[in-house]
Amino acid sequence: MAPFGILYTTNTFLHARVTKILAAAHLNNLNITIAPEFEYGVTNQTPEYKAKFPHGKIPALETPSGFYLAEAAAIAYYVSESGPFKDQLTGRTAEDRALVQMWMSFADLEVFLNATGILGPIMGVQKYIPETVEEKEKQFVRALKRLEYHLAQEGKVWLVRDDEFSLADLSVAASLYWPLRFFMDDEYRKEYPKTMGWWESLMGVEAVGKAFGAPVKLCEQRPPAEGSKPPAMKDQ
Repeated sequence: MAPFGILYTTNTFLHARVTKILAAAHLNNLNITIAPEFEYGVTNQTPEYKAKFPHGKIPALETPSGFYLAEAAAIAYYVSESGPFKDQLTGRTAEDRALVQMWMSFADLEVFLNATGILGPIMGVQKYIPETVEEKEKQFVRALKRLEYHLAQEGKVWLVRDDEFSLADLSVAASLYWPLRFFMDDEYRKEYPKTMGWWESLMGVEAVGKAFGAPVKLCEQRPPAEGSKPPAMKDQ
């Protein structure tokens, strides 16, 4: 299989935002290689890296043709567009494509952004400010309730079309990967049965489960609001 590109990302643990990219790549049978010598905080600060990706962010994609692309959502969309699953992943109609974009924005802005505000102090990478974490959790729960409501509609299986999943599903699942692993424990998850049923169905798709490292070990007991990294992340 000809190489499709090199993906620059963490290689000591699976980055949540990379999961949707890898899932789309597996579905489209694309050969994406994780840069083996990449070291976050070092490699992405070098002049060579910033010549390709000026903001120094990850993930970032480099193709054999010399095409450089940053931002996880853009990479996931590009990969989704580049193979036989294009129409399913990005949408078969104008309405579907708009809904895919809507859920991608929801995943990044309503789920992932608020989740990292909760997870940061737990991991010890952000200062614990109770008022800030409380507000982030409030907004995170609001997003979960929105998702649960949508999936509870009669006949609803996936986020956009009822007969097939799309990049919308991959994007929201990616945004929930760290929360489900590191702070959404058993009691937390019980509040969202439709969401968890949807998650399990998506992880049951071979190409998707492979990208997410299924079976994904879910959080059993929520760690303290501030402290060291959760045991599940230490083990990676």
